[in-house]
Amino acid sequence: MKTYWLLLLLCIGLPAHSQQKEAGKQTYSANWESLKQHQTPEWFRDAKFGIYFHWGVYSYMGEGEWYSHHMYEDKDEGWNHDLREHHVETYGDSTQYYDFISKFTAKYFDANDWAKLFKDAGVRFVGPVAEHCDNFSNWDSKVNKYNSVNYGPKRDIVGELEKAIKGQDLKFVTTFHHSWEWGWYNLWNGLADTTNTEFREMLGEVTSPETFYRLGKDASGQSNYKVLAEDQPSKEFVDLWKAKVYEVVDKYKPDLLWFDSRVFLLPEKVRKEMVAYYYNKGLEWNKEVTLTYKNEDLAKGAGVIDMERGRFDETTDFPWLTDDSYAWNTWSWSDKLQLKTPDIIVDELADISSKNGCLILNITPSADGFIPQEQRDGLLEIGQWLKVNGEAIYDTRPFVTYGEGVTKLNKNHFGGVQGRGVQYTAEDFRFTQNGKNLYIIQLGTPEPAKEFLLKSFAEDGKAAGMKISKIQVLGSKEKIVWSLAKGGLTLTSPATIPNDKAVVYKVILK
Repeated sequence: MKTYWLLLLLCIGLPAHSQQKEAGKQTYSANWESLKQHQTPEWFRDAKFGIYFHWGVYSYMGEGEWYSHHMYEDKDEGWNHDLREHHVETYGDSTQYYDFISKFTAKYFDANDWAKLFKDAGVRFVGPVAEHCDNFSNWDSKVNKYNSVNYGPKRDIVGELEKAIKGQDLKFVTTFHHSWEWGWYNLWNGLADTTNTEFREMLGEVTSPETFYRLGKDASGQSNYKVLAEDQPSKEFVDLWKAKVYEVVDKYKPDLLWFDSRVFLLPEKVRKEMVAYYYNKGLEWNKEVTLTYKNEDLAKGAGVIDMERGRFDETTDFPWLTDDSYAWNTWSWSDKLQLKTPDIIVDELADISSKNGCLILNITPSADGFIPQEQRDGLLEIGQWLKVNGEAIYDTRPFVTYGEGVTKLNKNHFGGVQGRGVQYTAEDFRFTQNGKNLYIIQLGTPEPAKEFLLKSFAEDGKAAGMKISKIQVLGSKEKIVWSLAKGGLTLTSPATIPNDKAVVYKVILK
């Protein structure tokens, strides 16, 4: 009998995930050492290009995905300090965030149409914002009554997209931003109506006025990663946070879980359990999965680091991700969109790919389910470029150097670099490689039949000693003039430039 109780106590004391067994497969335990053993899937490293979309209740107002936070902030200065004034003038001071839910109709949303567009755009992994920061879930949730089946669209958005996206043989992504919900709604200044019994729980728990901003005063979620005792989330909040993630994982089997910043708010034990749960589910499903994190929210190596709107300025020895928006000025729908050009996005994709990264591009559907036409057209332009030049992006790995050129990117708030205001020239090149094929991507449109010297291939350059068999330009039948000497590789651009975005020279190495 003593032996029985001893064994029972030992079993209870073991972490749940360390007890999981699968024939012939190593399961993951809820500790960083085990989780760091997880390998980033080759499909992710090969894919390079993805899409996601901020689409929810906030899309109706067209003033940014932080509307539900700023509409209750009565302040004189700071980011979006005047949104409360705009809200009152436009909708009246008695209008609450939950009053907008019925405006999120998704009336014209067609998951199959969207999925085909994404396929034609040349992306390899796609998915929705499953939940932003407003406690409104875009799936058929049993753990959160405030969801897109019970309210608003009355449709399972995540479920419809999962079926359509996987039907196009694309990897399925779900993104989570709900770590920000602790203290998100300002409940201490009386502007939020906490008397509505139907929606009271949507607003969350009352926290101190300082909590939300002590956890990171800017939108990046960066912090000292220490949560003061008075700012720690309640057990109820933590349990619901975890239940939402587990529900989506179990119900929709995403290939990639993406997390916004501020996950450090959750107890470390919960974070480790969540990662182990998902990785072990991947084993159970017999498919390779991965997840991303920002800043220092997880232990380095336990997932893929994401550089929101940023990039590394050199090649890394680990894969990484950038999430960036098609619009310079917003992540969600607006009638004041300031959009990137397809050329800028192609250049960004080439730069990121050359440095061992991947890009997931955010688009901005309207509340009734339209993807703005200019973005649809731009995505198709990118897809056309990729049809011809995609072998320089997909399935590639970094060359001995990411490239060379005269244009330098700017530091951004995540410590990486970003490209707003940057104009690449024909003197800017990026390199990728797939076996014996080296790809030289010229980011700026060159003048026809002009010589360019690439010093990376000089006898003292990083690519010194490379033996070249042949060079051709993708999308062109012209014979390319080139020479390799002590000073570097001299390339002559084609007499007819094959596209107006980025010219790709395919170099066959000996």
